[in-house]
Amino acid sequence: MTSRGLTLLELLVVLGVLGVLLGLGLPLLSPNRLALDTAARSLAAQVTRARLEAIRQNSFAGLVVFTQDAGGYAVFVDRDGNRVYDPGEEVQLVRLGQGDWARVRLDPSRSTLGNMPILFDPRGLPAKPITGTISLTSGTATRKVVISQQGRARVE
Repeated sequence: MTSRGLTLLELLVVLGVLGVLLGLGLPLLSPNRLALDTAARSLAAQVTRARLEAIRQNSFAGLVVFTQDAGGYAVFVDRDGNRVYDPGEEVQLVRLGQGDWARVRLDPSRSTLGNMPILFDPRGLPAKPITGTISLTSGTATRKVVISQQGRARVE
């Protein structure tokens, strides 16, 4: 005689496996983690944008990180030629702790760049060798954006 249904033991095993998978996967879908991942990927993309702006504008351009309040960053083109960020030179300004990234904060204690700009020359090469990290936090989660000597950024 063949049975067409599940036994109680089989049903309990399936529910137990689903419970374990849900317990492991749910923290990955938290709003804090999603906002943090998006902010970190956006920051890494803006480093590339700064490099491309330097080439496109045939001028020095870069990205500077702000540590005041929740932190933030600005992509800028150095219009006056002094090779530092001056207010009014920004192409894009992002403040963390508000808007889409209200849950995300810059962690200055884990960031090695501080207020030092990442500067690219008109050929898109780093103006000086840079190696550093920018740490973002949201709740208990942390993401690092690592910038290599060549000016490439990756999220860890």
